[in-house]
Amino acid sequence: MVAPSASSRTTASFGTRIAAYLIDSLVLLGFLLIFFVIGGAVLLFTSDWGKDDPPDAAFTAFIAILLGGPLVFWSLFNLMLDRWRAQSIGMFVVGIKATFDGPDGRTTGGVLLRWVGFDPVLYHPLLIPVWALLAAYATSVTLSRSILVLTLALVLLCIVSPIVTVATMALDSERRGVHDRLARTRVVTVEQP
Repeated sequence: MVAPSASSRTTASFGTRIAAYLIDSLVLLGFLLIFFVIGGAVLLFTSDWGKDDPPDAAFTAFIAILLGGPLVFWSLFNLMLDRWRAQSIGMFVVGIKATFDGPDGRTTGGVLLRWVGFDPVLYHPLLIPVWALLAAYATSVTLSRSILVLTLALVLLCIVSPIVTVATMALDSERRGVHDRLARTRVVTVEQP
């Protein structure tokens, strides 16, 4: 049995894409909570269960865990899923997937471009505190205005990206967001066996 081509599959509906985004939001919240608990445990263990003040190194570790953990692991998790299945967790649950229209199909470069190219799951409002903490910490360490502007731009992207993506999907006949256009992808329904 031959699988249908990407162009013959049904384009995912606007509502289905929003549902996938909301499910991905819950998974992201889980990632954030896990790393907050890990960071809090570091502070708790280094303070003799709250009897003493934690050392400065513990606060630095707490900040590093809060910054690096969710951003690095959330990105790696989604990049691996996108490369392997062309789906996020939310897309899998609602039965949609990304198809790559380019001549090479789904490449690592295409997957990476889709992820960093205004993907509302990377630039998510739940990540505003993480990006803001990165802005404050990086600026305090470097005392650089450029670093402050760059990191605050990431905070702004967390507000703008979902809004622009919803607007472009609502106005596009194929329901493509900015990240879909950049990586030349379409999101289609998955054929059930």
